[in-house]
Amino acid sequence: MSNVSPEDSLLNSFAVSLANAWPDRLVTRALKDFGDRKPADLKKGIFTVIADGLPAGDPEFQFMKFLVVGQIAVGEKDGGFAIEKAELSMHHQVRTFIQRMLRGPELKIGPVEQSAQLEQPYGWISIAITAGPYDATEPLTEDYPLAGLTDFLRFRGDIDIGRPHQSGEVHRQWLEEPPNYLNGAPDAQLDIDLSGSPT
Repeated sequence: MSNVSPEDSLLNSFAVSLANAWPDRLVTRALKDFGDRKPADLKKGIFTVIADGLPAGDPEFQFMKFLVVGQIAVGEKDGGFAIEKAELSMHHQVRTFIQRMLRGPELKIGPVEQSAQLEQPYGWISIAITAGPYDATEPLTEDYPLAGLTDFLRFRGDIDIGRPHQSGEVHRQWLEEPPNYLNGAPDAQLDIDLSGSPT
C-alpha cells in the first residue's frame, strides 16, 4: 500500500502543474517566513501549496480544502501600490491556471486575503481552494502546462452516469486517440465542433 494519500497526491500534482504553468515563479509545499526565504526567490514570487483540512458533511471524503499562499518582495522605494499590484498578479495567475485545468477534480476558489500593503516591502496573498469530488482510490494525473494549450476547436465528452460507474482505467481509455471503448462504453456522448465559432 502506498504511503502517499490521495490528498497528498492531489496537492503535489497541483504544485507541479502550477510550476509548469508559471515557470517564472517558485512553487513549494513548505511555507516559510519571509526572513527564511532567499531575496532572489522573493523577487520572483513564491507560491506555496498547503493543505487546509476537510470540509464537514462529506462522509465519503471526496472533497478537501487547501491554500495557495503567494509571497513576494518589491523594492524598498516602490511603495504599497507595487505590493498590491504584485499580489493581484499572483492571484490572476492562480485563477487563470484553475480555469484552464483539463484534468483532475473540480477546483473552486474561495476567500482571498491580501497583506493590505501593511508589510512593505513584502506582500502576500492567501487563496482558499476547495477540490472535489475526487476518487480517493485513483491516482491523480498532472495537468498540462498552459504553454501547451492549443486553440479549443472541438469538444468531445463521454458521459458515465450509470451505476456502477466505469473504472478510472476505462475512463482513461476513453481519452486515447482514437478512443478505446473495448472494455466499457459511455452512457452518452457529446461531440461539438467549435471551429466555426466567432473569435
